[in-house]
Amino acid sequence: MEKLIATRLTRWQTFTLICGVTFLLILAAFGRSLFQGFAPLDDDLLITMNLAIRGLTWEHLKTVFTTYDPELYIPLTFVSYQIDYMIGGPAPWIYHLTNLLLHAGNAMLVMWVMFLLTKKKWLSISAGLIFAVHPLNTEAVVWLAGRKDLLSTFFFLAAWVGYIHYRMIRGVSRNAPTATYCVSIVLFILALLSKVMAMTLPAILILTDVLIEKRKWEWRMLIDKIPYAMLSGIFLFVATAGKERIIANHSLYETALMAAKSTVFYLQKFLLPVRLGVFYPYHGEISLFLPTFLIGTLIVIALIAGAAYFFVRRQRWATFGIAFFLITLAPTFINFHKGGEMYFASDRYPYLPMVGLVFLIAMMIVIREKGAPAGRPYSHFWISCAGGGVIIALTTLSFFQTKIWDSPQALFGNTLRLYPESVAARVALASMDKQMGRYDQAIKLLRDGLAHGENLQLRMALGSVYAKIGRVDDAADQFTQALTLEPDNPEPFVALGVLDEYNKKIPEAMEKYSKAVDLDPSYVSARNKLGSLLLENGKKEAAEEQFRAALKWNPNAEGVLYNLSLILDMDGKTDEALELLERAHALNPDDVTISSALERHRHAQ
Repeated sequence: MEKLIATRLTRWQTFTLICGVTFLLILAAFGRSLFQGFAPLDDDLLITMNLAIRGLTWEHLKTVFTTYDPELYIPLTFVSYQIDYMIGGPAPWIYHLTNLLLHAGNAMLVMWVMFLLTKKKWLSISAGLIFAVHPLNTEAVVWLAGRKDLLSTFFFLAAWVGYIHYRMIRGVSRNAPTATYCVSIVLFILALLSKVMAMTLPAILILTDVLIEKRKWEWRMLIDKIPYAMLSGIFLFVATAGKERIIANHSLYETALMAAKSTVFYLQKFLLPVRLGVFYPYHGEISLFLPTFLIGTLIVIALIAGAAYFFVRRQRWATFGIAFFLITLAPTFINFHKGGEMYFASDRYPYLPMVGLVFLIAMMIVIREKGAPAGRPYSHFWISCAGGGVIIALTTLSFFQTKIWDSPQALFGNTLRLYPESVAARVALASMDKQMGRYDQAIKLLRDGLAHGENLQLRMALGSVYAKIGRVDDAADQFTQALTLEPDNPEPFVALGVLDEYNKKIPEAMEKYSKAVDLDPSYVSARNKLGSLLLENGKKEAAEEQFRAALKWNPNAEGVLYNLSLILDMDGKTDEALELLERAHALNPDDVTISSALERHRHAQ
């Protein structure tokens, strides 16, 4: 087959054909996303409500390179959003198209890496196509906030390819190819600027030297890894600052058990990618004596033992594939806690680690072919047919998985169907019911959730619905129960403070808002509410302090921008007030209060 193609097509024609087929398959699998909007999961925080991505300007660049998202340091991801905005403005399709193109680029890089590692063209193409259309990658491709995983993987793979070429050239000539090596390091920096998960590259480079090139281990082989390792250390330090409160939420013992559970889950979903959701909640005890954790731990131990066994037996390709998967997955193991809930997995996390799994499959086929008895000329044909069938099946599954992202109702409804105990999905659906005036349905949905166990977010959401329909006492009861569940959580204090405001109990409301700020200095809404009451009570300086502190945590808080503009206007700082109003209006042009204030300022000048 390879010789037939080579006689009819030039190298560039073959490359173009492969690119075209890859992108067409990706369009078949995920192209529906071009007609989807922004997802109700961080897309607003990172894109629609983020002024810093609205154009490629010096001020915007300074903002994205000096802030978190709010947890991750991903400046280059923000720059990619800025470029999208310059091309298509706020239209979702341009962001989705960029995601599709990045994923296609990653699939091509996977093919390139596979060829460098296996020296088998057709097998490398097949491995790249499996990566391209696998349903487990749907979240990373379709969710716009998943851009960081796509971009980081792109530069990770490119840096890896650069390093392999550097080693290939150095193996032929003693003169070190400095340019190739430097390009690889620059690409690695870009990967880290996209998402710090790329920090595992130095370990992968060592594995490549020892297990693929089969270099004899010696300390001097680490010399050319030093720049990579130093960069990983620097970016790890930066990333830890953003994740500090999350890391502190769970013990090493709990983390290890959850890591084992999630690792086995990803392996299972790679082999059988069905029943995929956007949330994978876990409620309950974390103990080695529970089957779900015991089995997961034993399987991970077996994987590590298997890697060691294959190393001793000199089947180092197997050791490499297993080690690549586990090492590149390891940085995700600090992300089990989110928003007060625990989640054991996320579909986008194995995006890069999947490369290790497709490598294992590719190498098993290579070994199978080498070991096939003579006189079986059609083995390659049947393997190709099987591979084609797998790719078609995966493409079909990915199409239907992408369809789930058509609307928030479909997205969260699918999760709730798979995991009825999912608090986040239940609260999101109830919130949509509340917005559409279906209050009884929202209340029922939330009360049904309590059957799976007490939860602060369910109580808070119930209280919110009751407050909306005027059942203030019932709302207060729900918020109080939430506070009983988590006395150190600031959310119930803010909710009870709002009810105190409604009942004209201003001192009590201020006390509760202050308590919330003490518990969580980054709670922007609490600072804004406290500042508003301070301003109403003539404490302008204290109010301004709260507003400015809030903007340090979220520069795009439109309500805070408006309130601070009021103080600046009182102080005669009309130009600064106008600037804040323009920012607030850009964030929410439909807000009548902000629009009216902006119009008055413009007429006054």
